[in-house]
Amino acid sequence: MVKLYKGIESQPSLVVLNQIQVAQENSGTSRLTLNKIAENIKEAGFNLIVPFVSIADEEDKYHLLTGLAIYEAAIIAGIERIWVFIIAAKQPEAEKFIEPAFLQLKLNDRVIEPQDLTDFLEFINNKNSDLTNKIPGVKDGYAKLISGKRPYTSQEDMQKKLGAKRSLNWLKAYKQKNS
Repeated sequence: MVKLYKGIESQPSLVVLNQIQVAQENSGTSRLTLNKIAENIKEAGFNLIVPFVSIADEEDKYHLLTGLAIYEAAIIAGIERIWVFIIAAKQPEAEKFIEPAFLQLKLNDRVIEPQDLTDFLEFINNKNSDLTNKIPGVKDGYAKLISGKRPYTSQEDMQKKLGAKRSLNWLKAYKQKNS
């Protein structure tokens, strides 16, 4: 195992679902969302987001700390094992490391390649581009805003005219929908 903070060992591992102890009955995630996640897990054969678990009192058992919806979706998908990140400590001690992990997760954003930016700028600068159909989240009002502030010469120019966070979210949505 890898050392994690103050000598606690940890590692990603494939764990059989029946080795995971779950205190909460359900995540409250909609059935539609769970089914969508289950389809993705079933198609890939594994989960991409890794729940955190801690060691339990019983040998070869783990206590689920995060990712209940992923666990539920794996059950729906009918897969036997999921990837988890094991924190080799009992639940109270392991929970101290959850908040820093969530902070790091917020920084784990998709990388925007230079070509993605170039393609997006060409798209939003083109007067014939269908902004509302090609950029998820852009409705008529935002399409008018984008159109009215053309041309966009760079990422900085786009962010200045449209807002840094909003324009990057649109770029990511465009990339995801059109790749």
